[in-house]
Amino acid sequence: MKDLISRLGISVDHLRCLDEVFLEHNEEYARIEDILSSEEFSSFYLEMAQELYAGGKQPRGKMRLSRQMILGDIIEYIFTGRVFYYATRSQENLSRFFKLILYSVNQILMFDSITVNPDIRKLYIDKLENNIKYEILYEKEGDQEVAAVLKESKIKIRSKEWTSEIDQFVDSILPKTLGCPKELIVFAELIRLRKGNIIPLLLIQRIFGDRNPIAPPDFLIVKGNKEFYGIEVGYAKEGQSREFSIRSSVPTFAVDLKNNMHNRCPICGEIILYCDKVIDDYSKGTMHEKLNNEGKYLCKDCDSFNEGRCKYSNYYGRVKSNTFDGVEINQTSMMHYHVNCVRNLTYIYRNKELSIINENKEYFFAQLPEIEGLDNL
Repeated sequence: MKDLISRLGISVDHLRCLDEVFLEHNEEYARIEDILSSEEFSSFYLEMAQELYAGGKQPRGKMRLSRQMILGDIIEYIFTGRVFYYATRSQENLSRFFKLILYSVNQILMFDSITVNPDIRKLYIDKLENNIKYEILYEKEGDQEVAAVLKESKIKIRSKEWTSEIDQFVDSILPKTLGCPKELIVFAELIRLRKGNIIPLLLIQRIFGDRNPIAPPDFLIVKGNKEFYGIEVGYAKEGQSREFSIRSSVPTFAVDLKNNMHNRCPICGEIILYCDKVIDDYSKGTMHEKLNNEGKYLCKDCDSFNEGRCKYSNYYGRVKSNTFDGVEINQTSMMHYHVNCVRNLTYIYRNKELSIINENKEYFFAQLPEIEGLDNL
């Protein structure tokens, strides 16, 4: 993602150069800027500016801050607002675009590792403090103190010491690490499935109309027979979808990733990612040809599997062990794990202790970018 972010930064630098030259050499431009900087404008001008960068996460109260949403919107703008033009030029370009999305999704999911990796978390907070003014970085009162605690602490998510204040702060410095990847995968899948003409609305938070503004769904699908459908990513926004449908007469429904993907491995605490072979096959349109009868992409014959040492291979089942935060795992619970994290561990079945690697080698599988909820469309 480095080059994408770098080019985006150059665009901002370009606009800054344009603004500075006209401020210095054009009287009318400077006069308008004086108006915008005047006492009359200053209060609400700052509030408007906070929609482009907000120093924290505070959804309620007079000062509403939503940095995680802004950062996520910027990432989604890269893919749905600009880079998508590249994908429209040929089928080969579209294939490369799919590959870019899935590798970028992996990178965004990796950002979540600051919740379980204190060392990289400290490096990241230090980097932010060295590059962003404190009064902007820590606009939300109390965040600077939370950051100071985190830099000196080894605490991890889900531990007793992981407070709601810490959770909000960490969430605020990351770009929607679960929502953004999910929305990008749904975007890719809607294009791949060719269910209709796809209109992404990810960057449009509110639609103005004859009454109060309403929140649109994440996508619109326009079919050749003039039918419209709204697509909402995730099953937790029924009220919002219902309001949009009532106000617009556009039927709206929810989709989500199949099999609850993007799981956190209970052993290491990191999110399970997509492997290179799945990404390559998906981008070429051949992934579904390689699934078994249960719809799984098995790892047993892959050269990278290496007796379970592959960092992408999944195990879904029981484990006799402790979680990354030291809690004993309920041995009746079926959960997703990295095979590499459990390959030397065991589980109890019918009062027998069995080896995970020996008993399940034929069934380990790779995570797939698939969505559910479109079957009847």
